[in-house]
Amino acid sequence: MERTVNSITKANLDHRICDIEENATNTETYREFMVYAIHKIYGGDAKIPNFDSMSDEELNDWLDDLDYLLEK
Repeated sequence: MERTVNSITKANLDHRICDIEENATNTETYREFMVYAIHKIYGGDAKIPNFDSMSDEELNDWLDDLDYLLEK
C-alpha cells in the first residue's frame, strides 16, 4: 500500500499531526488519532496495541491500515 502520510517514528507519536504533516489541520497526536481510529473501526472495547513496543515500520503499517479503513 502506498503511504498517504509522512513516515512516523515512535519519537513523534505524541506530536500533533498538524505539526508534522504539511497542510494538516488535525490537532490530535498520532497516538490519539490511532486510538480514536481503532475505537471507531473496531468498537469502544477494542484492545489498543502497545505502540511503544512496535518498530517504526510496524507503526507506519498500523497508521496506513487505519487511514485506509477510515476512508471506506
